[in-house]
Formats: sequence, C-alpha cells, structure tokens
Amino acid sequence: MEHIRVSRLKTRVSLVVCVIDGMTSQTPLGNNTTTVFLEGTRSKAISKSNGSYIFNDLPPGEYRLVVSSEHYFQEQTLITIGTDNLIEVVQLKPLPSYPFSQGAGLIRAMLQDADGAPERNASLQATILTEECARARVMAEQLDKGAEEITLGAFTGVISAGDTYILRGRGAKAAEEIIQIAEVVEHQKRFRLKKKLTKAFARGSLLLPVQETRVTERGEAVIAFRGNRVSAFQTALVITYGSNKHLTKEVLVTEGTTANLGVIRLT
Repeated sequence: MEHIRVSRLKTRVSLVVCVIDGMTSQTPLGNNTTTVFLEGTRSKAISKSNGSYIFNDLPPGEYRLVVSSEHYFQEQTLITIGTDNLIEVVQLKPLPSYPFSQGAGLIRAMLQDADGAPERNASLQATILTEECARARVMAEQLDKGAEEITLGAFTGVISAGDTYILRGRGAKAAEEIIQIAEVVEHQKRFRLKKKLTKAFARGSLLLPVQETRVTERGEAVIAFRGNRVSAFQTALVITYGSNKHLTKEVLVTEGTTANLGVIRLT
C-alpha cells in the first residue's frame, strides 16, 4: 500500500499596504498600473481589488516601501517589520497631469530658482483658513496633551487615514497644531493620530484640511481641494525650498476653477 504524505504550509501575513488616492480617498485611478514593492526582499505583493497589497513571511527588519502609479508622485517610506502584521496606509499625491474632476478647486504654479531654472526640490503645503470648511469638530469635552486618539463629529466629508489637518481650538488664545490621521478606528467617529498631541484642545475645536504636494522635474506644482462646505475659501500656501527657506502666500480658491499663480521665482 502506497503512503501519501500531506504537508500543510502556513503563511504569515507580515505587511498590508493600503494605497489610496489623496484626492478622492478611493482606490487609485488606473489601479492596475499601481506597483508596490519592498527593497531588500524578493517577496512580491499579492494585490487585492480594494487597493490593498499583502506581503507574507517577511523576516523582521527595516525595509524601504516604494509605491508607484501612473497619475501620482512616487512615494517611498522606511518601515520596520516585526513579528506582528503591520498595516501601512500610503496616500498618493496627484501629479499636475491628474484628471481632476470639474468641481475641484485648484492652485497651479511653476517654480523657478534664482537663475530661472526649474526648482526641483520644493514642497508645498496649503491650509484652508475659512472655518466654514472645517471637516469635523472635536466631540470630547477635553483632548489632553499626549492624546493618541481623537473623537470627532459634525462631519462635512469623509476623513481617511493619511489625511493632514490643522487642529484649531476656539477663542482668542486658542491652541493650534498640525495632525495626521494614522488609522480609522471607528468610521466617522474615532481616529488614531500618527503622533501624540503636543497641546490640549476643548470640545468644538476644528479640523481644517491641509493639502501637501511637491514639484515635478519641470518645477510644476498643483494643489487640489475636495468637498468643502463653501464654494470659495481662503488658503495659506507655504512653499519650502533650498536650505529650509519658506515663501508664504494667501490664495483665494473657488471650486471648479484654477487659481493660476504663474511663474514664482524663489530667491
């Protein structure tokens, strides 16, 4: 009688990478053009229809995660793999060639250095100043310094992992700091922050959207805004370049139109 030996191999999920479109909070456009890989390993990602990518049986250590997709800037980040499975959310920033919806409010600019050549190393951050555009409000009576979770209400849109906001208190001497959402703990209610709060905030404090991007090799930049309560709103644009130099502009943005700043010479 012939004996048949059956072996069962058990795989361990080491890393789940969730890739989302920073403009829509959905799966990236042309999702079949998205590539996700880890430098330093031959392990290939298993792609899922919901925009997630799974790596199995990775040895513990540090890896460089690289995500590329047709309509977006490439994103790279260092991650540390341990014995537990890790969930990493990567929010892709649209390129200037991205097919924005007709209702989007845009800021466009061409950045040049002091000699008139394209500025290739600038980053841009635009914060909505108009309080009517707050994405949500703090619901807890008190958010203490050092808090890692935040409970929100009065939403005017969806808040996703990877989003960046200015958390602004109320009153003449209100606290203010930049926060980033690391994880949606409970949909449209509780969220884990990427970093602990450095200040305390009271009930009713506002979350004002912040959009961040960088320039292309041609010095071209675009910042897009989605789903705001009013059609026209004021923004504070900060351009960082050179050895930590900054240029600040206030820009009025109207949904469905483009605020074209033309050529900006950075000196």
